[in-house]
Amino acid sequence: MTRGLHAAAAGMAVQLQKQDIYANNLANASTVGYRRADVAVGAFGRSLSQAQPSSSSRLPGSDSAIVDLSPGPIHETRDPFNLALSGPGLFTLQTDQGLRYTRDGRFTTDAEGKLLSIDGHQVMGREGPIVLPGPEFLVTASGQVFSEGKFVDLLFVAEFDKDATLTRQPDGLFDADTGPRMAEDTNVKQGFLEEANVTAVRELSRMMIGFRAYEASATALRLNDQTLSMLIENAV
Repeated sequence: MTRGLHAAAAGMAVQLQKQDIYANNLANASTVGYRRADVAVGAFGRSLSQAQPSSSSRLPGSDSAIVDLSPGPIHETRDPFNLALSGPGLFTLQTDQGLRYTRDGRFTTDAEGKLLSIDGHQVMGREGPIVLPGPEFLVTASGQVFSEGKFVDLLFVAEFDKDATLTRQPDGLFDADTGPRMAEDTNVKQGFLEEANVTAVRELSRMMIGFRAYEASATALRLNDQTLSMLIENAV
């Protein structure tokens, strides 16, 4: 009987986690380069078999959020410092916490010619942080950077193995548990930006489904609690 209580509570916890994630996706539907998140959940049968009292705060069936790296819509801005990626790669940035990755291609330069992200992180090339010798900025589809008629560097467009884990950081960038390699099947589009890969209707639909699943688990929890109370009263 306590297994039933714990399994129902686990189902409620998972649905609450999903609601938070889908709500965050909706809030970032207009954020450039945002990658939507989802929750990987184990099968119900496995969760039920694992539903045992524990001192751990992690309930069975719940897992960490996973990142959906599917592409978002690309629109033209005609700003040469706006870059979009066509393919699975990510821009590489040098931050105070180390290398981070993003699909947000809104770049600018400082007084020293350093190519920077919108948050001031240095954009990485194959040879290191990219520094432009002048105001001109030209990027080819293969990621070659030119300025004042001279080749500067090749954008470090990162790609990871399929088993690599990308973790979203508080600043919206991604950290990876493995080192990157140069992307082979990703093209750069200058004068374009990629929008979030979030569809509002899909997120709202999943929130409604999740709410109904939460109600079902809450009902199961209430019925189990009532049955357990009756058994205890009859045993006294």
